[in-house]
Amino acid sequence: MKNISPFSLPGRFWRGNLHTHSTLSDGALPIESVVEAYKNAGYDFLMMSEHFVEQIKWPMADTRSMRSNSFTTILGAELHAPKTSVGELWHILAAGLPLDFEPCGDEETGPEIARRAVEAGAFVAIAHPAWSQFTMEDARNINVAQAVEIYNHGSAVQTDRGEG
Repeated sequence: MKNISPFSLPGRFWRGNLHTHSTLSDGALPIESVVEAYKNAGYDFLMMSEHFVEQIKWPMADTRSMRSNSFTTILGAELHAPKTSVGELWHILAAGLPLDFEPCGDEETGPEIARRAVEAGAFVAIAHPAWSQFTMEDARNINVAQAVEIYNHGSAVQTDRGEG
C-alpha cells in the first residue's frame, strides 16, 4: 500500500495547538504573550489548556477577548483526577468546555471526569501518556477519549518521555 501524506491532499488545513500553558498554571509566559506568539507564528487556533486544579486555584483560561477574524481560541483545560494504575494523576485534555465546568470532585476518577467533560460538549484527549506513565488499561478506561497526544516536547525535554 502506498503512503500518502495527508497534507498533500486537497482541502483546507488548520494549524493549531490544543495543549499549552501560561503563568495561569505552570507555564513560563503570561497568557497574552503565549497567544501573541502563536498568532505571530501563523497558527489559526490555540487552546490554553491550563491545569484546572481546584485545590491550588488554577483556573480555566477565558481567552475569548483574544480572538480575531484570523485567529481563534478554544476554551478548555487539562483536567486532573486521582489516580492512574501507577498512582499518578490523570492528565486529560478537554477542548470546548463551558467556562462554568466544575473541577474534579474529591471522589471523581479520571474516567468519570472525562465522561463529564464529554457530556458538557468537550472533545477529550489523553495528554502525554508516556510522561504520565499511562498503561494500556488506563488508556482503555478513558473510553470517551477521541484522541491521544502523540508527542509532547516539554515531556521529551524534561523526562525523555515525549512520545504518546
